[in-house]
Amino acid sequence: MVLLCSALLVPSTVFAQAASETQALTAEMAAMRRQIEALQKDVDTIRNLLQILASGKPPVDIHAADAAEPPPVQTLRIAGRSAVGSPSAPVVVLEFTDYECPYCAQYTTQTWPAIERDYVKTGKVRYVYKNFPIEQLHPNAFRAALAASCAGDQGRFPEMHARLFAHQSQLGAADLPAHARALGLDMTAFDACMAGTAHVAAIKEDTAEATAGGVRGTPVFVLAVRGPDPDVVSPVRVLVGAQPFDAFQRALDALLAQQQEN
Repeated sequence: MVLLCSALLVPSTVFAQAASETQALTAEMAAMRRQIEALQKDVDTIRNLLQILASGKPPVDIHAADAAEPPPVQTLRIAGRSAVGSPSAPVVVLEFTDYECPYCAQYTTQTWPAIERDYVKTGKVRYVYKNFPIEQLHPNAFRAALAASCAGDQGRFPEMHARLFAHQSQLGAADLPAHARALGLDMTAFDACMAGTAHVAAIKEDTAEATAGGVRGTPVFVLAVRGPDPDVVSPVRVLVGAQPFDAFQRALDALLAQQQEN
């Protein structure tokens, strides 16, 4: 009987070992697949850069977080743009963003929550989103910006904005409706918006403003104050790149103090 039990235990052990090795192999293949996807993205980026160079145009300086001088920016339009925070806040922050920009995603996950907590929810800052999709490098960025704006029509811009950055590798044409469904949006309205042109002009206007102001990368943040025209703001300072919270804190506190003195 002892021999019989031992004989029965042997194949059980073998099966357990085989299952463990299969799981390890599956995990290794998944890791390799992710590496291949990352390499493919790098290849696509290099291909796009080569296309830019071949066209005779200078390559776009993406994510210039260490820029010594901020780009010059003129008066900026805020009417009709997605925004959060009190409309009567004394300071306005405008973010020029690209949904395929990794530094924009880094800012959104690491720095934005503290800005929202300390400045937006306290009524000190009105935060306005401006789109600057760099299509030469990020072919899905424009449609992603459109999806965020269409979600905004249903009052869900912040949720879509966060979701697109959380799923930055899934911004293709087939992915955007899936994100909308995940948020519980009215899909008939969403699909119609995506097929239409209601938000195209605003996205292109934001891009033109950025280009005219010398902005060559993302993210870029413009700190501004309101003027006599409620549809536009006057830039006071520009922060370039995914800078840490303390950089925003110093700039915002200085501008808020100045506004109180005035």
